[in-house]
Amino acid sequence: MTTLSTRERDRRGGRIVLAVLALIAAAVSVWLHFHTGTIRPSAFWVPTLVGLAYGSVVWPIGQRRGSGWWPNLVWVGFLGVFFVLLASKTFSAPAWFLAVLVGALLTEAVHPAKRAAPSAVAKLPLDQVRPWSGSGVTAAVTERPFGQPRARPAVLVTTQDGSTVFLVMDLAAFFDGETGIAESANGEQLTFLSRKGVAPRSSVLDDATPGLADGTLFLFTGRQDARPSAVFSSEDVLAFEQWVRTIPED
Repeated sequence: MTTLSTRERDRRGGRIVLAVLALIAAAVSVWLHFHTGTIRPSAFWVPTLVGLAYGSVVWPIGQRRGSGWWPNLVWVGFLGVFFVLLASKTFSAPAWFLAVLVGALLTEAVHPAKRAAPSAVAKLPLDQVRPWSGSGVTAAVTERPFGQPRARPAVLVTTQDGSTVFLVMDLAAFFDGETGIAESANGEQLTFLSRKGVAPRSSVLDDATPGLADGTLFLFTGRQDARPSAVFSSEDVLAFEQWVRTIPED
């Protein structure tokens, strides 16, 4: 039987929670329909059906687009229709609101956003993972307590600015595209692993990396003044990612 990692269990649990919330929202919508006096069936079913289509088709497309204005446009459409219905009193505004919610939640639960394909790299026992070095970075496997009796696999990263520790599951989530910035473990020297262009403009990470091409992988130590601790070459990015993927997450 395949053992799920912590991240995989969290994803599955999150999808179950979304499905339960969708069912609750659907139940509330039906309850409101039958307990708010005499309402024309069309006043409920028209916004409900249109809202379900909006939530299950338009909403995911807008939220999963790379452009920042698409999600805003979807929100404007959702709230705009809600307030128009609320003012006109022709169709049920709550029916629209809850239908969009149900459609969006169910879509995310059944068809979550596409993630990077699972890595085919074989995991090695921790004692067989040799240290990695490149681009001024040295990385070695270690373990770190994580609120439970047994420790979690971690990576001790050393640069010109000192050493810190990242949990392997955080690095794996970063390379899988689940997060845009990986942060060192609690209690360790604050360090960020990210790519140029991910952080908002005028942020500390953006200000610390002038001149770098978008997509460049770098390490930044929070206590340093506006400069990265290390910048990975394109070859070392692939090598470091492959090295991280050989380490078990749990």
